[in-house]
Amino acid sequence: MSLAEFFGYLAAALGVLQAWPQTRRVRALGHGRGVSITMWVMMSTSNAAWLGYGIRIGSPSLITSTIASACLNLSVVLALVANRRAALARWVPVALLMAVGSALLPGWVVTPTLFVFTLSRVPQIARSWASRRDGVAGSAVSMGSVATSMACLVSWEFYSFLLRSPTLVGTTSIALMSNIIVAWLELTNRARVSAAA
Repeated sequence: MSLAEFFGYLAAALGVLQAWPQTRRVRALGHGRGVSITMWVMMSTSNAAWLGYGIRIGSPSLITSTIASACLNLSVVLALVANRRAALARWVPVALLMAVGSALLPGWVVTPTLFVFTLSRVPQIARSWASRRDGVAGSAVSMGSVATSMACLVSWEFYSFLLRSPTLVGTTSIALMSNIIVAWLELTNRARVSAAA
């Protein structure tokens, strides 16, 4: 196994685990206040696009991780919505289209699409910013999930650099910076709310 694939499998394991703390927290609290469902839907759909890309470049770690991550990211969505069947019925065809498209369409179409999906954390940034601005207490955003996501993205960054893939380096860097912003917003909001109490 190459060093790149080692980091790929490490990232895969962490990527699979990142949704678990979030699903658990939403279920334990009984609400998803502060959690962006749009982000989790986009991340699940992004996993489908990355699955196609993994098939395209022949990366076992990328294929494995995106399938598992899509399932667990979707578990967060299902924890946040009332009608789970309807959510799945809408998501599955879109996910299949994204996976097939990323595997078969020309690179000049796939690469920009992957960069767009890198912005999947932007809805959470907006949601966390609004919570911080308004001093909303009791956010359901799991810091364990955010920390696991950061570790996952750092591992993908090593994988990307070792493969010398500009697409992977660029998308991973954007996702990592977005995740850092979410962490900062959530932590500073929690500190403000604690100080005000």
